[in-house]
Amino acid sequence: MKKLTVFAVLFFLFSFSLAACAPGGSGPALQSTPAASGPIRVVAVETFLADIVQNVAGDRLTVQALIPAGLDPHSFEPAPQDVARIAEADVLVINGAGFESWLAPTLENAGGQRLVIDASAGLTSREGREGEEAVLSAEERADAFCANLGSADPQAEQITAADAAAASALPAVPVLAGPTPLFYRLALHYGANDRFGGFLRLSVDRGGEAVLAFGAGDLSLYRADGSQVEVEEALALPCAGLTRGQVFDLEPGEYLVEFSSFTDIQTPFVVSPAGVHHHDGGDPHFWLDPLLVIHYVENIRDGLTSADPDGKAVYAANAAAYIERLKQLDAEIQAMVAQIPAEKRLLVTNHESFGYFADRYGFRVIGTVIPSVSTGSAPSAQQLARLVDRVRQTGASAVFLETGANPQLAQQLAAETGVKVVEGLFTHSITGPEGPAPTYIEMMRYNTALIVDALK
Repeated sequence: MKKLTVFAVLFFLFSFSLAACAPGGSGPALQSTPAASGPIRVVAVETFLADIVQNVAGDRLTVQALIPAGLDPHSFEPAPQDVARIAEADVLVINGAGFESWLAPTLENAGGQRLVIDASAGLTSREGREGEEAVLSAEERADAFCANLGSADPQAEQITAADAAAASALPAVPVLAGPTPLFYRLALHYGANDRFGGFLRLSVDRGGEAVLAFGAGDLSLYRADGSQVEVEEALALPCAGLTRGQVFDLEPGEYLVEFSSFTDIQTPFVVSPAGVHHHDGGDPHFWLDPLLVIHYVENIRDGLTSADPDGKAVYAANAAAYIERLKQLDAEIQAMVAQIPAEKRLLVTNHESFGYFADRYGFRVIGTVIPSVSTGSAPSAQQLARLVDRVRQTGASAVFLETGANPQLAQQLAAETGVKVVEGLFTHSITGPEGPAPTYIEMMRYNTALIVDALK
């Protein structure tokens, strides 16, 4: 394989570092490199992804999986032999969307030059659960917000809020400048009825959701033109001396926060980006919707063609055939799910991995044992208690665990609510040839059958 220029290598590393901490689609779909003169060595990070790539490559290339079957990619730490395999690869296929958070430093250590195909490039990540009936509840968002505060000190700074006339003289409080919440202890002047109130100016340097959290009282937010910003969501915050939170969708610019009806002259006040889903890049589990895998196939087809232009016709034909199989799989899953009455399509899972599956096939995600798209997090006692309440309120009948998941918390949930625990879903890895899910398509069929049998 011909060598890339130093500039191209640096450009790739810079581009990948941005893509690893942003939703899918923020970076280029692939980085081109000339075809090799000898056999092209192709490595896909996950086993399900290796199977998809092999279907596009056909008999022309042999694809190897980096992570062994049955191992949770969330907890994967590359050993020296894994780094060596990456170094020797001509083509490396990744899921992307921040799923392989360990990869950027590994590529630096591996050295060498390779084509990296980001299978999910161009897709937009969902953050947690979305949809009219499948959003994170206010309780869940409050739990996550409090968890993100960590051990930060809410008395780190003190600002005296003034009346509207003097508000412009107050130091501006930046918001959405980074993930770290900004804590203040506000001293407020007397208002009507011996209640404390005042104004504080916010400076928003990039748009997005922000949480303004505060003690007992009322808070309103105004734009520079005097119009009021509507509250997107209200949160009850049992943390850090805070009692209330409000979520706003803000554009860059200056805003004025009005505090009123506070009974204590000092109140804690927190300004934070609304990143309460525990994953900087959103949900990377695109592959659990077969129609989104069509996009994977197109990216893989184009990437293999870039590495091996002589194989263009083969890759195009194989991709077209596999896309038809994915469409058939989608129709099969829809027919299987149709056996479940709509009101029973309630999912409780080990962690937040089934969002795209739920969106596609009309399920409602009630909650997760681990409130994160990564399995590396741990729930608090309060989060588990609220999950118990939601299961009881909705009548969800089962909690679904992936292979390798610790069943202890799910069994505790089952003991308190009467739900059944369904283990053995294959979501991040296919099985060997003798297992029930030896290919991506068989994995999806197997998982759907388990879910349907438990809920119908």
